[in-house]
Amino acid sequence: MTSANGGRANPASHRRKRKVLSCEHCRYSKLGCDREQPCGACTRRGYASSCSFLTTSVATTSINLQPRTLNPSSNLSSNVPPRSTSTAPSTPSRQPVIGCLENRAERLGPDEIQDSQDNRWEAALQRPFPGHDPVAGIDTLSPFSIGPSVSLRDIINVLPSKTTCDCLISHFFNHISALFPILHGPTFQKQYVAFMQQPYKVDLSWLALLFSMCSLTLNTMEPSDPRLVDIWPTEPYSKEQVAVTFSRRLQQTAMVCLLQDQFFIRHKLSTFEALLMVIYNLSHNESVDQGWALLGMALNIGIALRCNVDSQGLDPLETDRRRRCWAGILTLHTYQAILFRDIDMSFLLDIKATMPADVNDADITQEGISRPSSSPTQMSVMMFKVRIFRICTEICHHISGPSRLEVEPLKKYDAIIAEEQRRWDTTYLMDGAPNILDSSYAYWCILQTYAHQLYLLLHRPFRHSQSSRFLASSRERCITSSAGLLDIHRQIYEVPLLRPYLWLLRGVTSLKALHAAVALNSCLLDMPPSFESSSYREALNKLLLRMESLSHRSAICLKAHRILLQLQTQFGADNQQLPNSEPQFESRIEDWTDIREWFGADLFNWNLDSVGNIPAV
Repeated sequence: MTSANGGRANPASHRRKRKVLSCEHCRYSKLGCDREQPCGACTRRGYASSCSFLTTSVATTSINLQPRTLNPSSNLSSNVPPRSTSTAPSTPSRQPVIGCLENRAERLGPDEIQDSQDNRWEAALQRPFPGHDPVAGIDTLSPFSIGPSVSLRDIINVLPSKTTCDCLISHFFNHISALFPILHGPTFQKQYVAFMQQPYKVDLSWLALLFSMCSLTLNTMEPSDPRLVDIWPTEPYSKEQVAVTFSRRLQQTAMVCLLQDQFFIRHKLSTFEALLMVIYNLSHNESVDQGWALLGMALNIGIALRCNVDSQGLDPLETDRRRRCWAGILTLHTYQAILFRDIDMSFLLDIKATMPADVNDADITQEGISRPSSSPTQMSVMMFKVRIFRICTEICHHISGPSRLEVEPLKKYDAIIAEEQRRWDTTYLMDGAPNILDSSYAYWCILQTYAHQLYLLLHRPFRHSQSSRFLASSRERCITSSAGLLDIHRQIYEVPLLRPYLWLLRGVTSLKALHAAVALNSCLLDMPPSFESSSYREALNKLLLRMESLSHRSAICLKAHRILLQLQTQFGADNQQLPNSEPQFESRIEDWTDIREWFGADLFNWNLDSVGNIPAV
C-alpha cells in the first residue's frame, strides 16, 4: 500500500492505538482503577497530581537487575521520597509527595493541612513503584503477588551491612525474643554464621526469617541509636521516615524470599518460622488484620509439618523447635481472638499438642533437655501467653453465644483471670513491686494488658445502667480495667525502665488502650453527676497526646489519634452529659466498639453528626 504522496506507508502509523483503561499507578500496582481523572485509588494514596493515563516507554521496559553492594545505604535513598522537586514526572516512579505537601502547607486551610499530613505518611508507608529496584517493584506484603523473579544477589543486597545485621540480631535476642521465643538462639546463630560465610547457598525461607527479624528489630530501636549509623543516609531525609520505609522494605523482601521459595507447596520448618515472624511483625507494625490470611496458611503448614505432634526420628532439639513454633501459632491466634470478639477459635483447643519445655536455650541440646528451672526462663512469657490463649479462646466462645448474658459464667471467668494475675505477680514482681534488675516488670505489664482486655469483653453487656442486665460491679470493673490499661500504656511510654519496649505501643498494645478509652468514656457518661471523673478525663487527654506522638511511626496510632480526637470533641469534660441522649449514645458506642473499624481509615465512617452519631447507610 502506498501513501498519498506515492511513498510506502508505514503499517504501524495506521495501527489503531489500544485504549488505556487504567492509569499508570494502578496498572503497575495491579489495582482497580475507576478511570476518573484523577482516579480514586491515586487520590486515596496521595498520587492525585501524577495520576496519568498516558503510555510511556517505561511501561514496556523490563526491570534491569544490576548487582549492588552489600551496604544498601545508597539503595535506600531511592526508596525514600525526596523532599522537593520542580516537576511531577508522569512515569510510575516514587512521587515527591512529601516535598509538595511541605511547599503547599502555607497555602492550605486547616482541613487541607490535616489531609496533607495524612498523605505525607501514606507516602512514607506506601511501597515504591517499579523502576527503582527489583524487590521494591512487587507488592510483597501480599502472598499472592505476581512479578518478575528477583536474583538472589539482588535480594541479599537489600540487607544492611554485616555490622548492622549483627547489631539487629543481637538486639532481637536481648529485647524481643522472650516475647515471641519461637527460635532456638544457638541454632539460629549457627545458621547465621553459615549464611555469612556462604551467602549464596542460603535457604530462601530462612533468609525470609532473617529479613523479617531485621525489619521487626529496626522498628523497635530509636532512630538516634548510634549503632544504626550505617543505615541512615545523609540529609535531607528524616531518620524516623527512613526507619519506617526501610523496615517495610525488609519485610517486603521477606515475602519475596517466601514467594520464590514456593512456600505454597514447599513446606519446611524454616518456612513455618519465617511465616510466624512475618505475622508477628505485621501485628506490631502494620495491623493485626493484615496477618489473618497468612495465619491460616501458617496453621495449615504447621499441621502439615506435624509440629503439633512428636514425630519419630527427631532429636530433642528438633522436637522442641517444632513445639515452640506450635506455641507461637497459638499465641498469634490470641490477637485475633481478643481483638475480633465475634471470632470463635475454640476448634484450636481440640488440636492436641505438647508445649515446649519451659527452659532456657542453653538447656536444650540434641542429646536432651534439662529439667525445668524453678526461676523464670526465656520461655516463661510464652508459657503464660499459651495459657492466655486457652483462656481467651474459651471466653470468646462464651461471649459469642447466648451465655454471654448469664451472670454465673461471668463470675467463673473473672476468677480464672484473677488467678492468672496472681501467677504473674508471683513470677515477675518482688514483694509486689517492680523488679529493677531485669525485664520482669515489662513482662508483667504486657501480660496485664491481656487480663484487662478480657475483663472489658466479659463485663461489657452488664456495664450500662440503662440495660436490664446492669451490674454496678461490672461498670466498676470496666472503669478499673480501662484505667489500668491506660496506666500501663503511660508507663511503657514514660518509665525509663520500660523504654526498650516502647515499640509495643505502635501496635496491639495501643489498640487495647483505644478499646479502654472507648469503654471508659461510655462508663463515665453513665455515672451520676456527683462522680469525680477528672482524673479519668486527664488520663484520656494524656492518651490522646501519646497517640499523637506515636503516630509519626505507627499507622495504628495515627488512626487511634483521630478516633480519640472525635471522642474528646464530642464527649469531653465540657460535654459529659448529653441531654436526652443516653439510649442513643448506647447504640452509638456499640458502633464505636466494633474493633474491625479501627484497622482501616477507608472502612471507618468519619461523617459523624454533632453528637457523634454514625448515620445509617
